[in-house]
Amino acid sequence: MIKARLFLKVLGYFALLLVVLTAVTVLTLRVLTQIERHFTDASSNSKQMIVLQQLNKYIAEMPAITEQYLYTGSDSVRAVYDEAWKEFDGLVAAALQETADTTVTGALEAIRNSYYNWIAEVGEKKMLLREQVKEGGDVRAQLDSLVWHDARTAHLTAARERLYQLNTDIVLSQPATIELAKNLAKDLGSFIVIVNLLFAIFAVALGFVLTRSITTPIQLLKVGTQGIMEGKFTPITLQRRDELGELAVDFNKMSVMLGNNYTRLNAYSELVTALNSRESIADIESNSLNLLCHHSNAAVGALYLADDADRELQLVAGHGLTRGERSKTVTVGEGLPGQCALERRTIEVSDISAGREFVLDTGIAEIVPQHIIASPIFFQERVLGVLVMGTLSRFTDLDKEIIANSLPQLGIAIANARNYEETQKLSREVSVKNTELNTKNEELEKAYRVKSEFLASMSHELRTPLNSIIGFSSVLLGPNGDPLTEDQRKALEKVLKNGKHLLQLINDILDFSKLESGRMSVNVEVDEVENVVANSLMTVESLAKSKNLVIVQHVAAGLPVLQTDILKIKQVLVNLLSNAVKFTEQGEVTVSVQQKGDAVVFSVKDSGIGIEPKNYGKIFEEFQQIDNSNTRKYKGTGLGLPISRRLARLLGGDLTVESVFGHGSTFHLAVPIIYVDPDKPADIKEAPAAPVPAPVILKSERPSAAAAPVTAGAAGPLVLCIDDDPEVIELLKNYLVPEGFSVAEANSGDEGIARAASLRPAIITLDIMMPNKDGWQTLRELKQNPDTREIPVVIHSIIENRPLAFSLGAVGVLTKPTDAVELLSILKREVNSKEHFVLLVDDNEDFLMALERIVKAEGFNVKTALSGLKALEVLQTSVPSLIFTDLVMPEMDGFQLVQRLQNNDRWKNIPIVVLSGKDLSQREREMLNTRISDYLKKSEFSPESLTSALKRLLERNP
Repeated sequence: MIKARLFLKVLGYFALLLVVLTAVTVLTLRVLTQIERHFTDASSNSKQMIVLQQLNKYIAEMPAITEQYLYTGSDSVRAVYDEAWKEFDGLVAAALQETADTTVTGALEAIRNSYYNWIAEVGEKKMLLREQVKEGGDVRAQLDSLVWHDARTAHLTAARERLYQLNTDIVLSQPATIELAKNLAKDLGSFIVIVNLLFAIFAVALGFVLTRSITTPIQLLKVGTQGIMEGKFTPITLQRRDELGELAVDFNKMSVMLGNNYTRLNAYSELVTALNSRESIADIESNSLNLLCHHSNAAVGALYLADDADRELQLVAGHGLTRGERSKTVTVGEGLPGQCALERRTIEVSDISAGREFVLDTGIAEIVPQHIIASPIFFQERVLGVLVMGTLSRFTDLDKEIIANSLPQLGIAIANARNYEETQKLSREVSVKNTELNTKNEELEKAYRVKSEFLASMSHELRTPLNSIIGFSSVLLGPNGDPLTEDQRKALEKVLKNGKHLLQLINDILDFSKLESGRMSVNVEVDEVENVVANSLMTVESLAKSKNLVIVQHVAAGLPVLQTDILKIKQVLVNLLSNAVKFTEQGEVTVSVQQKGDAVVFSVKDSGIGIEPKNYGKIFEEFQQIDNSNTRKYKGTGLGLPISRRLARLLGGDLTVESVFGHGSTFHLAVPIIYVDPDKPADIKEAPAAPVPAPVILKSERPSAAAAPVTAGAAGPLVLCIDDDPEVIELLKNYLVPEGFSVAEANSGDEGIARAASLRPAIITLDIMMPNKDGWQTLRELKQNPDTREIPVVIHSIIENRPLAFSLGAVGVLTKPTDAVELLSILKREVNSKEHFVLLVDDNEDFLMALERIVKAEGFNVKTALSGLKALEVLQTSVPSLIFTDLVMPEMDGFQLVQRLQNNDRWKNIPIVVLSGKDLSQREREMLNTRISDYLKKSEFSPESLTSALKRLLERNP
């Protein structure tokens, strides 16, 4: 077969190499066989020489053995005699098997015969004579006869001579055999080198011929491939009848095909570029027609587009047409273009008379095309127009393919251009409408700002007096208030109840406004589910007890920690619990919590009046209630549940209801365990700080008062209250003084900053909306001042912006009106958790451990450091109340540490006690006297002196 010729050629080359290699191998094996035979002969001769030596030994020893037995009669000698001639016989037999040389075998046979003759004629007879000697016979005559016979026959002598002669022959032939083997081996090495060299030359020559027969066609194919890569599709010439020749034929076919594809793609690319780079429909029409005529080798062309009614075709572009043809309009069904549009198919005409409708104007003469193609242009099954192309010869299949495949793109481009023109028209109309909408939006924005300002103002104006009403009512009703009559107490309770109700209404309206405008922020906190439920139940326990209702909790074990807006969850739960208690006259309210996937579901179930299914949607509508009559039993604004559902969905969850009318309802609050901000792809660890608002400047209603005195409460922790409303400060005093706090007041931001620096209070409460300098700026300046930055600040204001408050350094946020329990909880927590510890610095670990035990025994917290550098590392994260330090330490000694502390505004006020065994010079004492609080020598050290200095300095610097 033709396809196998290249294979057979390569196979023949390798077969020839294999034949040569086989011949060389056979010759080499023959020489190796001869060498092996000679070395085998040499080895056999060596073995024969050893055997001959042993035979000679037995021949020489045998007479002595027979003589010894004759005189001794020893059985052991007899055994040696028997064993000797048996071994002699075995050696001769083995030697005969090892050699094929007849000379050697004949000699061995003669030696064995002589040996056996001696045994039979002399040896055995001597052995028998010994038996006669044992019987007492006289054997001397017989022995003499044996000796004479042995000397006459000389069997052993003949055997020895033959052994000697044989051994001599072997020794003389051994060197010649070995030398012959060496010469053969040497000749074999030369033979292998020469043969391998000749074989290599032959293989290289054969490989060169074979390689050239393959690489030459491949090189031609490579040149052709590079030409294709450069856009040249020239066929290659390779006259061969094997597979490479067939590959060349296929390559040329592929080159032609790629050339056609290149031409086709180039035409499409230029057409698409032209269609996409022009916006005007006239540009699309003329440029697309010219490009198609160029790539299809058309001499004349015409583009017709249909009108909106699809009844007429208007000539919109021409290529090579006479002037009279350029304004032509054709009715659908008339002429070649009209017939093409009517039949919705391509029509080809090659008759000369048919082409007279499209005359080519050459500028010299008018020529009629010989071949015309009319093709419809479609877009979404509608005929947009007709493309007519004519050539002076004939269109090739490639030309027809280019025309046919370009028509869909041309239809899309024409439709897009028309749509673009329509879009531009609509855009101008929309622009006018947008201008009108922008004007209305500005008016709406203005109205929204007015609404927001009004709500903010009303929030402040309404909550400020409510704060005082609720606060002072709580004080009067509390255990520290003056005694009240029963009527006074009932009246105050009504005032407090209605004040809280009014505050709840205001909060609902403000929350609804924030949710409606999308400005409700999410403040992520971390808390246990049990704490959330417990804190929510506290708000309804008193109301439930007043109605003799039982509250049951079912909180599943192992619930994860919530990372979301805890306050908003509490707000929803409190609303659900309040509704459950309000609408339940008897029975119980059940709160259950369980985990479902990535969410926690809070369920509040009551045994109240229930809800009809038709009213499920109504209860979640703003300002709607199931009973809207004037005589309804249960009052409310209809905002609680709508706000609760919006808050649940704000946190990524939902609030749903299921109920049996007349038997109670169950509300399910489902919230994700971890809140994820939908506007941020990353996981949210905590709520981001809100942007810092502009300072809130209120008009001052009275001049700033002089620094007010401190109201003491049993010399307890000092609380500085910064608020421009004296009633709020008075209310805070009523809360704090009975609890053992001392209270100082400041009525402006500047006054508060000054009093904080001078009084150094344990904690500060700070209002936000104050005249001249608002609370945000005041908090900023407090945290920037080294003397006040460590003082905890609690925001106490109508404005609730937790992210901003915490980002500026506040430790808590309380919203007016004040909850006394929450206020006292935060203040006590911060005062008690304020970090007080003593820092011990010494490079002696044993002494440092002893100091630590003494200080801890006095009830103080302790941190230690083995050098001045380690002490600075501790100071970077926390500030101690007192420092004990040695002076002589590695890396940084006590003098350098004291110097560093004095140069740092944050650390310079920390009391320092030097505890060292170093004898100080006068200059060192003078340097330390102005910078330390006390000096203790280790030689005079005692626990009593240490604790005395510790207590004295901490009392002086609380």
